[in-house]
Amino acid sequence: MLPGNSYGMPGKINCVTIRFIAAALALCWLAALCGCVPSSRTAPSQPSLTESTKTMTALFPHPGHFPKIASWLAKKDEITASQKPYGLVMTAWFTPEEAAQIKTQNPDAVLMAGLSFNWVWDNRDWMTFLQTVAGYGRAEPFAMTEEMYLHQPDGKRVAFGWASKEWGHEEIYAMDPGNSAWVEMITAFYKNVLDQPQHDGIIIDMVTEKSWCPETISDSKWVEKTLTLFNRIKEINFKNKPVFINAGRDISEVDAYSRYFDGYLMENFMGAQVNSTFEDGLKAGVGGFKVIYAVDTDDTGIKDMNKMRLGLVLSLLFDNAYFTYDFGPRDHGQAWWFSEYDVDLGNPLGGYYKKGDAYYRDFEKGIVAASPYSTTAISFNRNYTDATTGSKSTAFNIEKGDGRIYLMAE
Repeated sequence: MLPGNSYGMPGKINCVTIRFIAAALALCWLAALCGCVPSSRTAPSQPSLTESTKTMTALFPHPGHFPKIASWLAKKDEITASQKPYGLVMTAWFTPEEAAQIKTQNPDAVLMAGLSFNWVWDNRDWMTFLQTVAGYGRAEPFAMTEEMYLHQPDGKRVAFGWASKEWGHEEIYAMDPGNSAWVEMITAFYKNVLDQPQHDGIIIDMVTEKSWCPETISDSKWVEKTLTLFNRIKEINFKNKPVFINAGRDISEVDAYSRYFDGYLMENFMGAQVNSTFEDGLKAGVGGFKVIYAVDTDDTGIKDMNKMRLGLVLSLLFDNAYFTYDFGPRDHGQAWWFSEYDVDLGNPLGGYYKKGDAYYRDFEKGIVAASPYSTTAISFNRNYTDATTGSKSTAFNIEKGDGRIYLMAE
């Protein structure tokens, strides 16, 4: 949902300066990058719809490997250290070296970079990152001005209530989507992100149809101004790279912008902070977009393995879905890897189907089952191995709110 993770810091400054910054911020989440932004600013012609389809197909092979594991606001150092084959990694920026390392672990990994349209974090290093990337190629650097912020009728900035001594977080403020200087800055940021060949696409956090301050800007005007921003992104996206967004609950929250993005993340899925359900996830999977089911611990650090598996199996019911599990909105991106992620199910043999209260899908090498509403007893006509427990049998029970992966036993 919000920052507090590892960001890479690019910029058109010399390597000595960048290395100094990297050393000074070694305990922070900024990472240095030398010579990362291409010098050519010549724009090729806009691709055709056929080229757009080819881009998506090349990046997201069908059906691909199952399960498909993602990382949202990834801690890149943990991802690379894990040596695990993440299929979709989303963060603010990737250096070419980071991208190469991640793709060494999984050649088909898709790397999405970006921040947001409508907020800034009042953190010095985060602001430096935003302004450095946005300012590349300009004679005059960008500078934050008070006019860029969204203000309440009394003149105060619109704050999200993110500031916390407990978490060590500064405040997050809403930006005015109608302010031309802000639009220019954030568009320049995404232009330079899109220009990077190591970025397969962009991710835009916290897209919403609801105004952060309806007393100042109505919902309809908010949507109008946000559509203008999406149009700007479309204009500068010369290679038609995929655009993903954080939709929060589901696409119903952001369908006004649906023609401008290719996939969306459901943050805190089935969690306490966002009112989304397993049923919402089922609806999302058949919507034609790439979907990332982002399940987490609700900022507790207590790993609910039943809920983790339920979300994972839900993602396996669809060809277009990814799954991620981490700490929560206060601290995303841990490189947690569970034994269930290592299974090889082969290709699906069809779509999902429902029997009783459970949902199933058959694969070449196994069967997955999700039991969100009640305890389910399963019987097979041959031995299967439960990927979670390693037990081998022809009969299993799945607890309410759990999901399981069963592999054909030898």
